Amino acid sequence: MSESVRDLLMRGIAAAKAGDKDEARFFMQWVLRMDASEDQERDAWYYLSKVTDDPAEKRDYVENILARNPRDPAARRELAILDGQLDPSQIVDPDRMPRAESETPQAADARRFVCSQCGARMVFAPDGQSLVCEYCGSRRAIPSADAAGLEERDLLLTLASAQGHTRPVAQQVVACQGCGASFVLPPETLSLTCPFCGSAHAVRQTESRDLIAPDGIIPFAVTQDQAWERILQWLRTAGLDGCAPETPAGVYLPVWVFNVGGEVGWHGEARKQGMIDHPLSGREPVLQSGVLIPASRKLPRGLADVMETFRLDGLIAYDARYLADWPAETYEISVSDASLEARRKSLTQARAEIVNLVEADIVPDSVTLNSIGLAVESFRLILVPMWSSRYTAEDRRFAVVVNGQTGDVRGERPLRGIRKWLTDLLGEED
Repeated sequence: MSESVRDLLMRGIAAAKAGDKDEARFFMQWVLRMDASEDQERDAWYYLSKVTDDPAEKRDYVENILARNPRDPAARRELAILDGQLDPSQIVDPDRMPRAESETPQAADARRFVCSQCGARMVFAPDGQSLVCEYCGSRRAIPSADAAGLEERDLLLTLASAQGHTRPVAQQVVACQGCGASFVLPPETLSLTCPFCGSAHAVRQTESRDLIAPDGIIPFAVTQDQAWERILQWLRTAGLDGCAPETPAGVYLPVWVFNVGGEVGWHGEARKQGMIDHPLSGREPVLQSGVLIPASRKLPRGLADVMETFRLDGLIAYDARYLADWPAETYEISVSDASLEARRKSLTQARAEIVNLVEADIVPDSVTLNSIGLAVESFRLILVPMWSSRYTAEDRRFAVVVNGQTGDVRGERPLRGIRKWLTDLLGEED
């Protein structure tokens, strides 16, 4: 790296940060005339874009960066500002986030679903198509909606704003339209059934909270009776048919769905006749869509893999009517934290695929990855249906969940044999 180029670049950056645009422009243009490295040219173009007031020039500098690295985060953010996709006033420093809003209860708007025939409450029927009156049985069709109109959100632009980092903190007050009673709801609640008159409400997002609203929803397709039968069958298969489960309760849980793309560089050692022979390396493209990461911590440990059993072909556009008489939560885990888990999950899958695809007899434990070219590109927030129950065995309660779309069951089991002996010995829980 040329010392003269480095010196010019540092002088230009210092001038740009000090607000001396002319001097910054002078030094950066000299950097571009010299034998600079790609990183130095990138920095010169970036700071030239920051000191020019001409939108056309700014776009030209930014596009020079993106032509060499389409995933450059700073350049993508600047281009989004130029295209009107990101408001500069909404950009936040995640290390200097504003204090959380007051926890004073605040009013929230809620919708009540009543039958036009008899005035009784209507609840969402697990057929994906209608609301049904619990008294007279009349139905009200919900306009069909599919996932075709669901736009994916750019992760980089979301992380630049507070929505990508904050969690709900303000409480909500919902006044029942049926009997006038008021309720304080935790911020992760999206719906409730009034305990006094039984009215079903769906709570709308309020202006006081900076939350990402759901993009889509997978409606319940498994009834409570069907979930009950699935749980009984699972208990019989697990040798726990003497245990009586509780009546399953339905709930919508939030899930982040990510698309991950780019490429991964890898290095490893080839093995020949049991001995390490020579190094191997390469690059593999990565394109993983529909990476599901739970946004709630409500699922018991060990049961989160039930998320893998949801089919995204059943996803439709979010409509509050699907929450009638079904409890639902907003996300507890921010999109920024969830994106890190999505990236880790994609790397794990990429590593397994690389080991399987390499024709040489590679030493699996020797494979190392370079993930600098891997990026979480976009995401959606969806709600998925879940039936939750518990059963008692050996004086302890264990959780069982049923996928409300497919009927797949996951459950906790009592420890037995050597695992139980080790747990009792060490005083630890599974």
